[in-house]
Amino acid sequence: MSNCPPRHALGRIDVVTLEDLPALSRDVPLNLSNIRAGWPEFEHGFDSLKGRRMLGLLYGGRHVYRMCSVRVERDVDNPLDLDETTIPGGAYLRLRLRGDVPEVYGQIGEAFDVLFGQAEHDPTRPSIESYRREGEIDCLVPIVQQLE
Repeated sequence: MSNCPPRHALGRIDVVTLEDLPALSRDVPLNLSNIRAGWPEFEHGFDSLKGRRMLGLLYGGRHVYRMCSVRVERDVDNPLDLDETTIPGGAYLRLRLRGDVPEVYGQIGEAFDVLFGQAEHDPTRPSIESYRREGEIDCLVPIVQQLE
């Protein structure tokens, strides 16, 4: 990418590099009704959401959506009997959405469409929704190589 990151009406597009992250997870079928129903139940099981990073991993080819919480120190045990997963690191294109809830959620699909149109994506890694705080979501698409 050039020195000036590309802009879209939804926000700036950046290349970021993530590290592998251990997480607790639960899979649901990749459709909106299952995703909407799954998040409250997934989040409710934790003692607190304070200090947690919540992410959604989209495995389009497998039609799976994986709800994740990056492991924190208090997750030494896994009392909720959740799946163990690793959120794969590497190069990603990122578009950060900001707005009011729930309207900002309606922009996620368009953000991924924009990102997929920017570079060759890596189909071996999932796309990621990273819920940073209320009204702020990073949409990340894994890329095969850095853009020039």
